[in-house]
Amino acid sequence: MIQVSELHFSTEDGIKVLDDVHLHVDQGELVYLYGPPLSGKTLLLGLLSAHVPPQQGQILVYGRNVTRLSRQKTLDLQRRIGLLPQGFVPLPRTVMGNLLFKLRLLGNFQEQAEEKALFALETCALLQQQGEDAEMLSSADRLRLGIALSLCDDPLLVLLDDPLDGLESQQQAEICQLLRRLNTIGRTVLVTGRATMPTLSAERELLLADGAVIPA
Repeated sequence: MIQVSELHFSTEDGIKVLDDVHLHVDQGELVYLYGPPLSGKTLLLGLLSAHVPPQQGQILVYGRNVTRLSRQKTLDLQRRIGLLPQGFVPLPRTVMGNLLFKLRLLGNFQEQAEEKALFALETCALLQQQGEDAEMLSSADRLRLGIALSLCDDPLLVLLDDPLDGLESQQQAEICQLLRRLNTIGRTVLVTGRATMPTLSAERELLLADGAVIPA
């Protein structure tokens, strides 16, 4: 599903953020990647999702070399990846309205969009809140909405950037349960965070530190 080798990335000031990163994520895995702030986790997800242009190295996602894709093929790849950015903020719409807006923007017809939205809401335990103002949700339910948005267009690969930050321990446990559920229904899931997360029960935990990915 993901194969990264000899990946390097530096800031415009020449500061190395990623230094010879090697990473593989097999189809159907639930992988947790943690590291301190500014270690490059967000950057790495941006590279994997083809939202950040690579500088040096090889990135294969779905067997496609991200560094060699045309603009249209890059857009096609991005549609096949569910990405939850760090600090997700919903649109000023209802919960359902957020999902329908994204799905219609991606070209889904109304009936198809509604079907996909309902599946995502059910999976993320948000059916009862579908008519609520998304901006008024609790922090945990807002996160569930972000996960539903990453899931709604049926990607097989889901990338979640530090989703557990700021949640209480019980909320973290509930979200970890949701992420495991995504994995059991066939999604490959890569989650980032700042510290070890035993409650996630990931198949592998990896540490990103000093620009490199190493087994935890």
